[in-house]
Amino acid sequence: MNKEQIEAEMDDIMRRIMTTEEAGETWGLSQDRIKRLCSSGQVVAVKRGKTWLLFREQDNPKQRDRTQGVL
Repeated sequence: MNKEQIEAEMDDIMRRIMTTEEAGETWGLSQDRIKRLCSSGQVVAVKRGKTWLLFREQDNPKQRDRTQGVL
């Protein structure tokens, strides 16, 4: 792979993930709540160092919790 191909691949990956801050803004939840959801496995996420990375295309857990009467 050349540099341009690698950069394109990385851009594609970055479009598919978000930080807890971005998730909080997108889903209308606090960053702390997002971190708890990550830790408990209630959302698709991986921890790299101190940072949680979440799969952007998953359902909003706030909506899911409301339909299940959790929030």
